[in-house]
Amino acid sequence: MAPTVSVVITTYNQAHYIGATIGSVLSQTLQDFEIVLVDDGSTDDTLARIGPYRDRIAYIHQSNGGVAAARNAGVRRSSGRLIAFLDGDDLWDPEKLEHQVAAAMAHPESGMIVVDGVEFSPDAILRRSLLGSPLQPLLRGQASITLRCYEELIRNNLISTTSQVMIPKAVIDEVGLSDERFPVSSDWDLYLRIAANHAITFMGQKLVHYRYLPSSASGPLHLRQFRWGLDVVRVLSKHARLASPGVRPLIRAELARQTRITAEGAYHYRNEVDRRWRRRYLFQLFLANPTSVGASVRLVAAYAPSFLRRNIGRLLRRMLGWG
Repeated sequence: MAPTVSVVITTYNQAHYIGATIGSVLSQTLQDFEIVLVDDGSTDDTLARIGPYRDRIAYIHQSNGGVAAARNAGVRRSSGRLIAFLDGDDLWDPEKLEHQVAAAMAHPESGMIVVDGVEFSPDAILRRSLLGSPLQPLLRGQASITLRCYEELIRNNLISTTSQVMIPKAVIDEVGLSDERFPVSSDWDLYLRIAANHAITFMGQKLVHYRYLPSSASGPLHLRQFRWGLDVVRVLSKHARLASPGVRPLIRAELARQTRITAEGAYHYRNEVDRRWRRRYLFQLFLANPTSVGASVRLVAAYAPSFLRRNIGRLLRRMLGWG
């Protein structure tokens, strides 16, 4: 018989952590699951490290194609009614699947079940909640909340890691697989497509341990804002085309705001340190949203002499009210 849950673990050069990650799944109080592990072209000793678990997992090895491609390969191989994603360096508490499956059964209208957790490094707890701040007051005194939150998800990605989420397979079949064009924000794009037509259930239990590593797909903290920023602009541009007419003004306003903020940050971050990086990044941002005045101005300024940049900047700030 098909299992209730398919656990899709994706990994790339995480040999040092993959054994503990698999172990956290095998220790679940709910045992009605299968594990599909997708190795996205690891070059370390991942294969050797998973050797003791090979009789408990379905193993897929593929050429490196990014985390979205790896998740898609896992979903295609899955046979469970519910899909739970887990990154190859994160950990679950033993009750995670049990609580999520119970919530999925109690809320069949939900397109996704999301639990809370903590972010940690080898030395400390970095964040004591993985849920977006708008959810905190709503969950106070509640075990869970179920709500339509598409517009709030446009403004804020309320979920820190896919290791928090469980999605009915039928919902993925409905909205489609992860979009492999987005290197670091394919998860947010998937959540938006789900939230456009479904409620989402958020649970207050902290059942996920999200490991911070500078080598992760998002990169080190000081560069994440730029990797995320470019992807955010691309995702919003996509949804500005997909959304219903009533929501498009919100998405376009958020697209303009995010593009301007990202352009400003990139322009000043490496203003004198790495001009080539700055020009290349701003050009990519401009291509992602050619209608953005902020991206256009910063791209032009990146090529202008310093005395001209100062004068242009002052004039445009007055004209556009940027402060």
